[in-house]
Amino acid sequence: MYNKAIDIVLKHEGGYVNNPRDAGGETNFGISKRAYPYLDIARLSKDVAAEMYRRDYWEKCQCDRIPRGLDLCVVDFAVNAGVSRASKVLQVVVGAEPDGIIGSKTLRLVADDTDVLSMITHYHRLRQAYYESLDSFHDFGRGWTRRNNEILKESLTWIS
Repeated sequence: MYNKAIDIVLKHEGGYVNNPRDAGGETNFGISKRAYPYLDIARLSKDVAAEMYRRDYWEKCQCDRIPRGLDLCVVDFAVNAGVSRASKVLQVVVGAEPDGIIGSKTLRLVADDTDVLSMITHYHRLRQAYYESLDSFHDFGRGWTRRNNEILKESLTWIS
């Protein structure tokens, strides 16, 4: 599912941008200079970005061990808001201690919850609430909301 998920993430992230209002600063395929100061962001290839997403987001969020659909929600939010925040939201959804690290306890709670639809919709609501709490929502909120809604719609097709 990684390849399908990353195609969707990359579609949302787009290409090279250097928006002074964006806290990430210079970005390419969603990879930011702030997060990776040693990279030549302008020359970053799509393939390298995809491998970075696998290593630094998909694997750290244990997405291979999360139900289909929910994995897309988690990895997309991790890319957009950070692995720790995306992990904490998942932990709140399943009733785990929100420490920002998806470990065996969180995975056990995810596996025990057979209502993937409910987990996805709860995740979507918490993600939206996070966006709306940000001072920069007035600048970027419309795009974040659209992205969150598109991820919800897509993730629901993965479970049906």
